[in-house]
Amino acid sequence: MKSSILIFSGLLLLTATPNANAFSAQMYANTISAHNIGVIQHTITTNAFNSFKGSMATALGKGTPTPQTNEDPHKTYGRAPMYGTASIYGEYNDDGRAGRSGGDTLNANAALNNLWVNWYHLGDNAKFDDFSRLEMKYDTVMFGIAGGQTKMLNGLSKWGLYTGYVGGTQENKDINIDGNGGYFGIYNGNTFGNLGLFATVNGGVLNNSAETMFGSDEFTNFWLGGAIDATYDYALDSTFTLQPGAHIGYTWVRSEDYQTTSGSYLENEPMGLIEFTPHISAIKHIGNGWIGAINLKYTMLFTTGGDTNANSATIPELDFGNFTEYTLSLEKSVYNFNFSANFGRRDGARDGWIGGLNIKYLF
Repeated sequence: MKSSILIFSGLLLLTATPNANAFSAQMYANTISAHNIGVIQHTITTNAFNSFKGSMATALGKGTPTPQTNEDPHKTYGRAPMYGTASIYGEYNDDGRAGRSGGDTLNANAALNNLWVNWYHLGDNAKFDDFSRLEMKYDTVMFGIAGGQTKMLNGLSKWGLYTGYVGGTQENKDINIDGNGGYFGIYNGNTFGNLGLFATVNGGVLNNSAETMFGSDEFTNFWLGGAIDATYDYALDSTFTLQPGAHIGYTWVRSEDYQTTSGSYLENEPMGLIEFTPHISAIKHIGNGWIGAINLKYTMLFTTGGDTNANSATIPELDFGNFTEYTLSLEKSVYNFNFSANFGRRDGARDGWIGGLNIKYLF
């Protein structure tokens, strides 16, 4: 009880001094980092699902008649479809039958389906209640592999692995948090006609250095998490599809306790972050094998736990709101390679610009 009175008295005194904001930022450094992991996890799981689904072309024209064409797919359309979608790749043989472009057929017994690499940049601002906004600049680089597809019920199923690096900074005039770490995950994808069901679990570590006017505090976050995503393809015609869906995730963040350079000993409770993100994409074959999409998401994040005990006095975790994300995507396939890029922004509790690139090799 005495230590609680002392630290709260110290906080009250600091509010009248120029050091108040720096001291507050130091107390909240771990909470800021834990919330940041929730947003990073949103990006990681979304990129994993997008890379694993195949390509935007596979969603086009499902349920519509398949017109015949005498055009050479290699010459005119690359490996993306002009009309409709085949059952797996969304392509046609030279004679118009479903299968790979150029007359190849899918090897259903292949051990691997694809390899991919993804880079994504986050350049947005974090807005917490009762705390100065922070500028966030983070990059993630992911490498993934997807196994061969197997039949399951009336659909197809495949598994994959991914690993990656994440690093960047969060800063305002009172604090600069530099974080670097890595993660590893597994995922599963299933398609049943127009319905897609996807799931992933992963874990990671983020090493942080929080710089304030008092000095530099070093601490580490560990996380375990998972997410599921469901989509449904509504073909408006053979080249235009609406794809609504929902993404649900949970991330558990455990942070180590540490002594700050201002003399406080911080004991950090684990934080649970629950994400619910409804989303919709409008996917269109633009022409000559180019596929484009407009994507809209609304991300809601809820937290449990996450309080910090400073010398036995409890400091509640910061409140964080929801944000909207809208992006433009562009994709092109050339023989066994698939290239895609997206660019957009966020508004709300996160606001700023985001974007990335993905390269995939299909076996």
